[in-house]
Amino acid sequence: MADPAGIAVPLCCAIAGHLRERTDFLVGLGKRGRSLLADAATHWRFEVRECAAVGGDAAAFGVMAGRLPDGVQTAEIHLAGAITGLSELTLEYPPVENSPEACLRVIGCRPAQLPPGAVLLSAECGECVH
Repeated sequence: MADPAGIAVPLCCAIAGHLRERTDFLVGLGKRGRSLLADAATHWRFEVRECAAVGGDAAAFGVMAGRLPDGVQTAEIHLAGAITGLSELTLEYPPVENSPEACLRVIGCRPAQLPPGAVLLSAECGECVH
């Protein structure tokens, strides 16, 4: 399924995005609505705004939707119709309350591999492994 930015995203992440767009409504439904939002948060998405070298790694600054789990994660880079795997990334600086801006450390990656507009998604979602 393609999202508004034109990238192909797994169906689970597309549904999670639609749920996040309806946060106020779902919260108003009570426990069931909040449960749906909690499930949607596990389907994270990170849009790169800028990137800088940090030793042999890259620090990617951008906008996070959902919640990146603790620890090292695997991900996919979606850029210009191509999908590339990333073996290791971590949350360097979490979003500040009520802000989607965050910083990820992408281990063993060069900044040129993460240009502005690149989108990172969970590799588990891309492989349909939940």
